[in-house]
Amino acid sequence: MRALPLRSGTHAPTLATSRRAGVGDAARRTHELETLHRLARRVASEGEPRLLLERALDTLVAMGWFTCGEALLADDTRLATVAVGRCDAVDCDACPLRDGLEEGAREALRSGAVTHRGQWHLVPIGSDALFALAGAEDVSESFLAAVVELVDAALKRTHLHARLAEKEQQRSRLLQAVLSAQEEERGRISRDLHDQIGQSLTALLLGLDRNLEAPDPEDLAKLKEIASITLADVRRIALDLRPSVLDELGLEAALRRFARDTHERYGIDVRVLVTLSARLGHQEETVLYRVAQEALTNVVRHAGARAASVVVTVSHGGVQLVVEDDGVGFDPKALAAAEQVGLMGMRERLELLGGSLGIESARGEGCSLYARLPSRRA
Repeated sequence: MRALPLRSGTHAPTLATSRRAGVGDAARRTHELETLHRLARRVASEGEPRLLLERALDTLVAMGWFTCGEALLADDTRLATVAVGRCDAVDCDACPLRDGLEEGAREALRSGAVTHRGQWHLVPIGSDALFALAGAEDVSESFLAAVVELVDAALKRTHLHARLAEKEQQRSRLLQAVLSAQEEERGRISRDLHDQIGQSLTALLLGLDRNLEAPDPEDLAKLKEIASITLADVRRIALDLRPSVLDELGLEAALRRFARDTHERYGIDVRVLVTLSARLGHQEETVLYRVAQEALTNVVRHAGARAASVVVTVSHGGVQLVVEDDGVGFDPKALAAAEQVGLMGMRERLELLGGSLGIESARGEGCSLYARLPSRRA
């Protein structure tokens, strides 16, 4: 059988040309995969964002895709170089910012698409960073997209690890603060028992001994008064540990009791308003009570306030606690370490139940504390 001749013409490539193109495409694809594999290995073990970006740039240049590259970070006012990769250019004084590419870089960040400006490929990485890569002649969009996906995922991992590390440090500081607070509370209770309850009981015993032989009505009346004061002290200590009224009558009654005690002890007028139609769950009531207790304790210690309010309402499918005072106020960013730990403790209690904490204050304008919890009924 005679072979048919190949058609010739401007739109019909020869068999040899097709084969060369196929080999070239296969080689390019293999090189792309090798680059991505090496890039993944190099950035996988790096936890610092700037070094991660440098490793990525070094890899892209070393594998021959670009002659040099920089990583840029954008904020509201400017672009700044945060990482510079290896450069294989003969005359390396090029800089994407000096080349007047700031507007092009911002456009690339806004659009999220690769933008070309002269020799530069402006490749967005997430929403506020991009690679400026120079010297490439033929780089496919799909390869750049794969690079972006890989580097962006690695950056997100480093940010997540950083947040987790910060959270762990906060938990460690909170644990230390809790342990210190527990020891301080135990010391206070011990002093109360020894200095007040112990002395009162000793006085009662001595007085009763005196009256066993010859009862004295006036002396017995004094002993009865001592017994009443001692009983009140015991109840106060028990109330500080955990108010039974919270378990028996609920959040509103417990808050009103604490507000009344605060007024009697420190002279601060505390108004309580609770508009719940039913009791909350045990955990929710306990957390909101402890947050209100800590907030009012801070008012007593630091605010110099004459009045405060505690309001509990249903809000957006959840429950909101607001504690406000008319005290001296403060700058939330300038809190002392001990005060930050107190706020961390409140925030931690709320977050364990899916809630959140917010604070608004300024010097001379009092303070408003907002605690929110998703609603779960008893």
